[in-house]
Amino acid sequence: MHQLALVYVEQERPAKSEPLLLWAFEGYEVELGPEHPCTVESLKQLVRLYESCDKPNEATERGAKLPRLEDVEQ
Repeated sequence: MHQLALVYVEQERPAKSEPLLLWAFEGYEVELGPEHPCTVESLKQLVRLYESCDKPNEATERGAKLPRLEDVEQ
């Protein structure tokens, strides 16, 4: 679903991509944990979508969940 959401992002179809990105992020967060690279990348995509759609409150709220680089295991 994450890949399909990215296709919709490329096509500039935020109404289609947002629910898929949310679904992917929430699934990754539950299954893999909040600091897993897949979870973080999914969240970054969601924040970028909100920024591009002029939804600063949503972007800020979701962006606050991004782990700091020093907290993420390499």
